[in-house]
Amino acid sequence: MFDRIRKNARAAALLADVFDFDIARLDPVEPVRLASDGKLRAVAGDASGGTFFVCDEGPVLYADSEGAAAIVAADLDAVIRLVVGVPTWQDVAPNAPDINAMRASFESSYAEMKADEPRIEQLRSEVTAELKLDLVAVDELLASLSRCLTELSPNYVLLNEDGYEYDPM
Repeated sequence: MFDRIRKNARAAALLADVFDFDIARLDPVEPVRLASDGKLRAVAGDASGGTFFVCDEGPVLYADSEGAAAIVAADLDAVIRLVVGVPTWQDVAPNAPDINAMRASFESSYAEMKADEPRIEQLRSEVTAELKLDLVAVDELLASLSRCLTELSPNYVLLNEDGYEYDPM
């Protein structure tokens, strides 16, 4: 997936500019490591200073610039589907594991996003076509995000250079 994004300038630009997943922004706010000493590879950043990491060639951990971190997707393909399918996922995440609350939060935050970017549906379709990804239903994406936040995250504790744990998201 990462290679497909790097080779597709239009998809990379859409991901960075519209969906806040910038593969050129790889520097985390501070040096970090997994408590398990597992492999951690930065794959993208966002405008707020957060960083997406692939852990042990599997799940994707997101670390924000305020000291919170969590697994948000099972793999790189899943995180792309998440940021495109639920572009306001950060507003939704605090409501996990309550899927109904997550959906309500998504509907509200997505309505605001559509007001700011009326072409968002078209742009979602465009980036998924560019990357040859299927669109996944929002409820499925929310359920996956909830599972990642509540079930996978405890297995991937992020530490800063002083050994302090990041807070759960």
